[in-house]
Amino acid sequence: MQYVCQGTFEGVPPDVPGPTLRQTRALATRRRLLDVATRLFCDDGFSSVTTTGLCAAAGVTRGALYHHFANMTEVMEAVFGDIEGQLVDRVVAGLSGVEPARAQLTALGPVILDALAADDRTTRIVFVEAPSALGWSRWRSLDGGRSLTLIADILRRCADDGDLRDDVDPLLSAQLLLGALNEAGMYIGTHHTTHAPIAHQLTILTEGLLHQ
Repeated sequence: MQYVCQGTFEGVPPDVPGPTLRQTRALATRRRLLDVATRLFCDDGFSSVTTTGLCAAAGVTRGALYHHFANMTEVMEAVFGDIEGQLVDRVVAGLSGVEPARAQLTALGPVILDALAADDRTTRIVFVEAPSALGWSRWRSLDGGRSLTLIADILRRCADDGDLRDDVDPLLSAQLLLGALNEAGMYIGTHHTTHAPIAHQLTILTEGLLHQ
């Protein structure tokens, strides 16, 4: 990184302050709490983790915990957002070299299940502990952001390419397909089954949306 004569980083406006030491420490504490909470939720289950136990395991005070989160439900919401975001990132990376859009659509199920297989914590948090802790409505509202956008975008591009069946509504089908993918994740999380048969069934479902 090159310095300019005023002592600021090149390309960075001089009037934009960096994080203070206090802010940096607060962010590090929050990250520590989320990492430890993720481990405890996976090992012991959300219902078994208390604020006292989390603070002890993370080596922080209860005041530090309550500075960031009002209760354990808020901790789970943050953990879920963190882990689900990482899952979407892995799916996007897995689809990045797949073309055209119809190939991305049929690869979607296998790629998602491969992403789940890469980290056991993801299945446990996203599809077992978070729905139980947050309730179905709250879990769905938190889950329906980037995941739904990703699927709807693939379907719209299939339509633009003339590959999507004429009677398919891209947005509605995206919502239904997200539901099927979530059910697949929950099935794996509760039955501890292999991914291959489920990936095959998801591929059959997505192929049914396309002109053959």
